[in-house]
Amino acid sequence: MSRNGFLLACLLLCLQTACGDGGDGDDPVPPLRLLTANVGNPSTSDPRYALRMSYQAYEDHVASKIQALAPDIAFLQEVLPPQTCEAFQETDPTRTCFEASTRPPAARRLLGPDYTIVCDARLHVECIGVRTSFGSVDGVERGAFVLDGAATPALPLDPCTYFEGTCDNDHCDAEATTSAVDVTTAKGPMRLVHVHPNAAGTNKGGLYLGEPCRYLQLQQVFAGKAPLVGEGKPVLVAGDFNMDPEAFASDREKQLWNEHVGEGKRFADIGPPRNEGGTAYATAKIFAIDRVIGDGFSGGCSIHTKNAVEDDPAVVATVDDGFDFAQLPGGAGGEERMDHASLSCDIEAD
Repeated sequence: MSRNGFLLACLLLCLQTACGDGGDGDDPVPPLRLLTANVGNPSTSDPRYALRMSYQAYEDHVASKIQALAPDIAFLQEVLPPQTCEAFQETDPTRTCFEASTRPPAARRLLGPDYTIVCDARLHVECIGVRTSFGSVDGVERGAFVLDGAATPALPLDPCTYFEGTCDNDHCDAEATTSAVDVTTAKGPMRLVHVHPNAAGTNKGGLYLGEPCRYLQLQQVFAGKAPLVGEGKPVLVAGDFNMDPEAFASDREKQLWNEHVGEGKRFADIGPPRNEGGTAYATAKIFAIDRVIGDGFSGGCSIHTKNAVEDDPAVVATVDDGFDFAQLPGGAGGEERMDHASLSCDIEAD
């Protein structure tokens, strides 16, 4: 067992006895529930809301599903940030920026009041939520919302803007982010690393893979002088990796992943789940790019997908299941819908 695994196992053993949450010491400790969800979409038809949830009815529906899952820890990617709404005056009450200055920010609306929420320090589109009954984010008042509180390394290449088509292999999308927070829980300390590095895309010259920036950002997570995963405490890493180490990755991305993740390595591969053939279920188009890994943790994930399988708890309905897209003006549903499957995971100490 790794040092981190041993520390967490001891802390969990403590929870199962008299130093637990006030119980009689006989009840088993429930597993940690984690959710990672890319809540963005591919729509750029309205540049004010490019790639973001723009209709309040849809956001409300997704929020109700997320809150029903009640994750202890939530990783949200491509959240509508406050500065987007501050840039214009929305007069349509059906849109998510309507009266934004008088309402909680989108990450709070999605998770609800029972979370401490901390977003990345660059453009605040990648947010981590920690349920207040589960733990606290170090340096943050329990239940607070901190727009830029996560440790966020600088972009390794000059910035560009993905939705404007100005990105290429020599730049990083300004939103591409790796970030981290430290958390204290009844189970002990842990570190949460949120991963959403540079994506492939298109520009006037055609397709680009975005690998140079993405690889450098993955190094920020795992390698170098001060990797985000750190040392000395249990770590959970989750998010949209924008690469699939088994199907869509460069040789050096695969090598970096295999050096750190897998049997005998520091990090266990927790999700997404795998089909009968042993292949990870795709989370975006045909690739499994949304991932959960952990040092000192094991468990499994369910994938929330449009291709749910009846009676299979590992392949379940999307977090927007049941929403009537016909209610959106002009039939906006196709492009406005979340374009990633989400993962909800039940995780325990090794």
